[in-house]
Amino acid sequence: SGGLDVPALLKLDHAGITDAWTTFFALLRDLATAPIPIAAALTGHSPAGGTVLALFADHRVLAEGPFLVGLNEVRVGLPVPALLLRALAFLVGERHAARLAVNGLLIAPEEALRVGLVDEVAPPDEVVPRAIAWARDLLERPRAAMTETRARVRRPLVDAFDALDAPAIDAVVDQWFSAEAQATLQGLAARLSKR
Repeated sequence: SGGLDVPALLKLDHAGITDAWTTFFALLRDLATAPIPIAAALTGHSPAGGTVLALFADHRVLAEGPFLVGLNEVRVGLPVPALLLRALAFLVGERHAARLAVNGLLIAPEEALRVGLVDEVAPPDEVVPRAIAWARDLLERPRAAMTETRARVRRPLVDAFDALDAPAIDAVVDQWFSAEAQATLQGLAARLSKR
C-alpha cells in the first residue's frame, strides 16, 4: 500500500477531509477491536497509511527485498496523531517510536524486524502463506484463553481511541490544512503525478 491517496485527498474541502479522517480512524478502531486476530501480509512498500493499517493488526509479515515501511508523515508536513504514536509505541517501544516518527523514517525489512515494527520477514511469494500459517497456528490455542488474553494485551490500543474525540479529529484536520502541510503535500502530489 502506498498509503492514503494524497492527490485525491487534496481535492477535498474541510468537510470532506473531516469525513475522510473520521472514516479512517473508525477503520483503525475496527481493526483494534476486532474479535478475531488479524494478520497483515505486507507484500511490498507500505509507507504511511499502509504501515498505519498494519500497526493495528496482531501480526505483520513483510516481504524481504527493497521495500520500505514506516510513518513518513513528518516528511510530508503532518504531525503524527497521538493515536498513531500510541500504536507505534505499543509495537516498538517508546524510544524506537520517537526516533521513527519524529524523523519520518521509512525503513527496510531487516530494520523493521529488528525494532519490532514487523514480526516476520519472508520472501515475497511466502508472505501471504506465512500470514495464513500464523493465523492457523493461533487458532489451535484454546479459544477462550487466547481470546481473553488477546483482549487484555490489546487493551492499550483500544484505550487510545477513547481520547479520539471530535476536537482531536478537528486538530488533525486543522494540521492537514496548515500552510506547511499543504505546501509539502502539494509538492508530493506533483511528484506522484510525474510517475
